[in-house]
Amino acid sequence: MSLEMTMTNTAGISSILSLWLFILSGMFGRVKTAMTRLAFLAFIICFASVSGAILFRTMEAARFPFANLYESLLLFAWGILAAYLLLNGKYKIANLGWLVSLMVSSIFLFASWLPSTQKEIVPLMPALVSNWRAIHVPPLIVSYGLLILGGIMAMVYLWEADRRKTAFSCAATTAVSIISAGGGTMHTIPSFYLQVFFWGGTAVCLIITGLCLKSELSKPVPENKQVALYDEVSQRCITIAFPLLTFGIITGALWANHAWGTYWAWDPKESMSLVTWLSYATYLHQRARLNCRDDVMSVWAVVGLLLTLLTYLGFNFLGFGGLHAYGKIS
Repeated sequence: MSLEMTMTNTAGISSILSLWLFILSGMFGRVKTAMTRLAFLAFIICFASVSGAILFRTMEAARFPFANLYESLLLFAWGILAAYLLLNGKYKIANLGWLVSLMVSSIFLFASWLPSTQKEIVPLMPALVSNWRAIHVPPLIVSYGLLILGGIMAMVYLWEADRRKTAFSCAATTAVSIISAGGGTMHTIPSFYLQVFFWGGTAVCLIITGLCLKSELSKPVPENKQVALYDEVSQRCITIAFPLLTFGIITGALWANHAWGTYWAWDPKESMSLVTWLSYATYLHQRARLNCRDDVMSVWAVVGLLLTLLTYLGFNFLGFGGLHAYGKIS
């Protein structure tokens, strides 16, 4: 087994261990402090291991390892881990460590499920042989991790702010997106049915979310620092991710001009990235005006999460085609 695979397996196992330790720390109050410290130790081991896996894969491949879904998932997990460690250092959100560990362990389980052809180091297709790949991909994938983490934190805020029906419907909407993308990895399900399930399920869930939010707007938000903290962490994730997303889109256009002779081809994934960017630009604009409701903006952050998932995975697995179809599992 290569060093890269050893480090990846270590990262996956430590993420699952961290998850269970965080859960146990909440179940047994007497040993909560010790369990939390052990959970953070496993979390740091996970971060160090995935960093090592990316480094060893870079050395083995003699290139930046961001050429397929498997490699992007490693960077995706790295971005979420790094973001949480930095945010926890500032905001002390150890009680949400289980949620981040769940996200990261799910990513590693999904990566381990991918076919061996995704995990092998193979020559790049001509369109990917460019220095632009190392400039364009890393900030974009890390921004996806931050944006999704921001959306998850927004759902936590809604739950703690006594918008429980809204939080539950937001979670259901996210589940529809994840199930749709997961179904796209199976070649037995026609793309048409996946698209109908995704668009139909998402539309229904978003309508229910809007109705739930409307019914809960009159309820007072609990006045405590913890509730406000979750909203601030969500906003901070998006604020940090937005420049990375912008940089990724700009460098993607420059790479497209170098590879295909045009800066913008209105490819489905390009168009979706623009929609995602506009959504978050509007979110930040509304936040800057300081006259928006935190619960409404939290739902907006969840919608951004859905757009991010669609941009990152949806167009690879739901059969929309386009110039970026090389990311599809075959």
